[in-house]
Amino acid sequence: THTRADKMADVDSWDAENFEPDEPIKKVAVLDRWEGEDEEDNVKDNWDDEEEEEEGEEEEEEEEKKQSEETTELTPEEQLAEKLRVKKLQEEADLELAKEAFGVTNTVPRIDSMSPTSKDDFTEFERLLKEKISQYEKSVHYTSFLDSLFRDLCISLEVDELKKINLSLTVLLSEKQKQEK
Repeated sequence: THTRADKMADVDSWDAENFEPDEPIKKVAVLDRWEGEDEEDNVKDNWDDEEEEEEGEEEEEEEEKKQSEETTELTPEEQLAEKLRVKKLQEEADLELAKEAFGVTNTVPRIDSMSPTSKDDFTEFERLLKEKISQYEKSVHYTSFLDSLFRDLCISLEVDELKKINLSLTVLLSEKQKQEK
C-alpha cells in the first residue's frame, strides 16, 4: 500500500485500480450531559403513570380492533353508505374552509344564534321558527307535536294571556270551518 504522502504526490492515482481511500477520521461524540445523567431518562415522575398509560394503550388497541372488525362485517350497501357519509362530511368541511378562506360568513340569522329582545326581533324569531317547524307539516306526528309544544310553552303563561291565545285559535278554527263548508 501507499503512504499518505505517496498518494498525495501522485494526484492521478485516484483513478488507479489499486487505489484505496484513507479511512475517515472519527470525531469524538460531544456529550452535553454529566456521566450517569442519561441513565435517568426513562424514570417516570410518578410511578403510577406507566401503568395508567399501558392500560389506556391497551383499551385503544381493543377499540381499534373492534372498529376494524365492524368495518369488515359491513355489507356492500353499508360500506357504500359509509363512504358517502364520509364524503359528505369531507365536502362540508371543505366548504367551511373555503368560506373562511374567502371571508364569506353566514349573515342569515339562525334560530340558535338569536336572542330576541325587541318586537322586531321576536317577529324575525317567529318567522324562523315557523319556517323550521313547517318543514314537518306532512308528518303524521305533526299535530301531536304542535299540541304538546303549545301546551308546554303556555304552561307558564297567566290566565289572561292564555285567554288571548285561545281566542286567536278559536277564530282560526271558525275561519277554517267556514272554508270547508
